[in-house]
Amino acid sequence: MASLSAIRAALATRLKTIPVLTVHTQVPDNIHPPAAVIMPGFEGEPCVRFDSTMARGSDEFLFTVSVYVQASDDTSSQVELDAYLEGSGSRSIKQVLETDASLGGTADFVRVREARNYGPTEWGGSGGTRYVGVDFGIEITA
Repeated sequence: MASLSAIRAALATRLKTIPVLTVHTQVPDNIHPPAAVIMPGFEGEPCVRFDSTMARGSDEFLFTVSVYVQASDDTSSQVELDAYLEGSGSRSIKQVLETDASLGGTADFVRVREARNYGPTEWGGSGGTRYVGVDFGIEITA
């Protein structure tokens, strides 16, 4: 069975195949968009569900991959972010992660199950830099 750290690293390896996307495996102080930040857990759900199959056969992991683009103007920011939400294409989070469902042999199964929280956001607390972002819920069995 893979560890949380190993799966996070494997997610980063796949995401780095997207042109121009900066990928962070830990929450950084600053981001330089377009950027993806990988974090364990999703929307209040646990980051690990142990023993999803009998006798330590596998565990289920949930991750949030948050993608941010520069908030330049209403149209161009959203057009750029929308490319990551497509079901296919060179910037599709879904396609990039599910094309190698084993994450290089680290996992048994990967599914991009949903995207939430699309819209303007700040990084760096109150008065931080403004971005447009979305959170992807990633489910992994390993």
